[in-house]
Amino acid sequence: MSATGNMPYPSGEQAAAVFADLMLSPFDELIEIDQLHGRMRNLRHTEGKYFVPVADTTVVDMRSYSAEHMLHPDDRERYLRVTDPDRLDELLSDSETPGVLRDRFRYRLVDGSWRWVEQVTVGGGCGVLPRGIYYCFLFDIQEEMDGASQSGNAPSPALRSPLTGLLTENSFFDYVQTRLKEPSEGWCMLAMDLEHFKLFNEWYGRKNGDLLLARIGAKLMHQEISCDGVAGYFGQDDFALLIPYDKKLIESLYDDIHGIIKEYGNSVGFMPAVGIAETDEGCSAEELYDRAATAAHHAKEDYHTRIRLFDPSMYQKTERDYQILSDFQKALENHELFIVLQPQCNILNSRVVGAESLVRWKKADGEMVSPGVFVPVLEQYGFVTDLDKFVWEEVCRWQRSWIDRGYTPLPVSVNVSQIDIFTIDVPDYFDSLIKKYELPVDVIKVEITESAYVDNGSVVDAVTRLRDKGFLVLMDDFGSGYSSLNMLRNLNVDIIKLDAQFLRMNAGDHKGVHILESIVNMAKTMGVPIIVEGVETKEETEFLSGLGCRYVQGYYFYRPMPVADFEALIRDSTHTDTGGFVFELKEQFHVREFLDQNVFSDAMLNNILGPVAFFQLHGEDVDCVRYNEQFVNEIRSAHFESLLRSSQRYVLEEDLPVLYGLLEQAMYDALGGAADVIRFQREDGTIAQFRLQLFYLGEDENGKRFYGSMRDITQLDKLNSQMRLVSRLSNDEVVFLRRRGEDQLQFQVTVHGLENLIGLNREEFEWELNNRRFHERLAPEDWAKIEKLIYGSDMKMSDFSPPFPVKGAGGQTFRVQIRLDSVHDKTSGVEFLLIVRKSAA
Repeated sequence: MSATGNMPYPSGEQAAAVFADLMLSPFDELIEIDQLHGRMRNLRHTEGKYFVPVADTTVVDMRSYSAEHMLHPDDRERYLRVTDPDRLDELLSDSETPGVLRDRFRYRLVDGSWRWVEQVTVGGGCGVLPRGIYYCFLFDIQEEMDGASQSGNAPSPALRSPLTGLLTENSFFDYVQTRLKEPSEGWCMLAMDLEHFKLFNEWYGRKNGDLLLARIGAKLMHQEISCDGVAGYFGQDDFALLIPYDKKLIESLYDDIHGIIKEYGNSVGFMPAVGIAETDEGCSAEELYDRAATAAHHAKEDYHTRIRLFDPSMYQKTERDYQILSDFQKALENHELFIVLQPQCNILNSRVVGAESLVRWKKADGEMVSPGVFVPVLEQYGFVTDLDKFVWEEVCRWQRSWIDRGYTPLPVSVNVSQIDIFTIDVPDYFDSLIKKYELPVDVIKVEITESAYVDNGSVVDAVTRLRDKGFLVLMDDFGSGYSSLNMLRNLNVDIIKLDAQFLRMNAGDHKGVHILESIVNMAKTMGVPIIVEGVETKEETEFLSGLGCRYVQGYYFYRPMPVADFEALIRDSTHTDTGGFVFELKEQFHVREFLDQNVFSDAMLNNILGPVAFFQLHGEDVDCVRYNEQFVNEIRSAHFESLLRSSQRYVLEEDLPVLYGLLEQAMYDALGGAADVIRFQREDGTIAQFRLQLFYLGEDENGKRFYGSMRDITQLDKLNSQMRLVSRLSNDEVVFLRRRGEDQLQFQVTVHGLENLIGLNREEFEWELNNRRFHERLAPEDWAKIEKLIYGSDMKMSDFSPPFPVKGAGGQTFRVQIRLDSVHDKTSGVEFLLIVRKSAA
């Protein structure tokens, strides 16, 4: 900022009053600075005292000469900073009394000795001087400084920070310790630091970072002088202040400092945190500061309350943290930590394509320590790298063991934190692990949380080097707040992980759906595969599949499991997919393409959508307000128009709760909608059954609006009823078999005549067949015969097999015979028909 005298001072009257007092005070020197013309001259001079030339010269020459010849060497840097013409207006504006700037220096006397001087600068525009004109007063304060020194209260001037002008750490504590010995009440220690100051320097540059520290130092120095307190600067972004305990005063000081920071932007990430500790008899300066620093640390946990008063309970948390850290080191030595694996699945066939490694802690006494307890502590104190290195090593050791046992490995993800990248050379470390265990590089996937990438050159460099070495890199927690198309383009990660939190939405949250679609489409645009983690329900799975998400991870498929259980799962090749994580843009299209009138005609689009309509609910009335031709044809009514208003009149009375329940559920589930079978009475008295699916669209002055599709399933339901009747009367089991792969069949139970003997309903029996659990009911040699028959034969069999025993309900055994017929029906996809009959033998 150029000091042209254009900056207004909000407190001109106060500055004018100070100026009047100064003019009546016994000052030694008065210098006029004319910033408009770049000139400087002496208005009053004490002859024979200071080594000050009496001259009319330029501001630049006089400032340079003064720093070189008149100022003590230890004070020169601070003098140049507070007299910088480009910052003079800014410093005057931010001073305790706007328009009046105070500081203390040692000036050279004519005999070569040094003398303490208070320099007071009054700025132009304060109400008494023209803009661009400044008066600089020099006052002799050597006796004041000598008196303070003799009483032991004055620290050595050399122990002040040249950047902020505040006392350095040791000098501050010495001075405060002396002050604490004096009788006083109602004082407190303040500890203050800035959140993410290193990042501030990266964003705005080191020069602005130093300027910010200097301006904060000036604020604290003015507070020190006005309150007769003590201010200190400990390096980095750590400040301390001993002042009277006045809540309003502290809040005002905080607001002033926060205001300075906000000039660079409104990010809450750089807010100051202030801890307060009230003085306590017998408490040393260092102990008092430790308390204030502890309170400041807790203040960082809440962006709403950034000023915290020390409470002894804060130490209890610290003690708990230290206990966890101590126990953690013992856990590493005593092998109490172990990994678990959570499978990642292909949503199309539920097969396992990989896993994520997680860590668990079981103490020697059997107590489980939650990761939510110990991981944040390790991150907070910088020890999470010890944990991560343990996990990385365990995963590599297990992969080596799995390969040595003759199995094909699946890629396993390991987590890498921002702290890891700052602490060690992550790419080289992973490279050494791969070489140590002689592993293919593609069996390890590296997950780095999304927030770590933001404006962080070290992380970006690590990602680039990891990919250059052949590792797959995943961006974890994608969409949590920083994601952008530009970020993906610059980082070029291999896979992104999307948290299923976007699926946890309230009723009618269509904005949330659009956000989720946008994130998925963003990744598709870049051709990057997606893994959605945290998937918990069938509805979420179906919705994600509809969006084109292929890979999922979550409780709906598998919970994190011990390594032994994971081995048992993937040992069966029918449960795994070794094709890796792929993305083919040609497979995807946007549903919005259907809206392109240049591509689809109304007739074609209606045939694609089928019978659909828009409904409106007001009170208990359900009206059909818009519909397509297919909807009219599906209803098949000669008096169609009469059905549109109060359509609920034609629903069977016992099905009315189902209808209203559907409407309520659709409002609750904005993603999946709601569907069920509703029975309607036609004009001729017959009953028709329709499968009604509804989606909630919102509400207006006419009521709640829904989109719905209807399918007449009357004939299908009759067929199902007939099949259920056959199942009740038949003593046989009829199963359709479809081939899903070279070595896997899909079983569909159509007639379940052995239900009572087996003790399973149709769905349960079908699940056992499809998940290869039915063989547990047979002797191993019998299952081998059946497996050979149904998996290896393509011949039509005309006879039933010899009887063999099967374990049924309650553990009893009965004997059955089977017959396999090859049908190869292209329409249904059924290739074999399996008939199971209870044997009379």
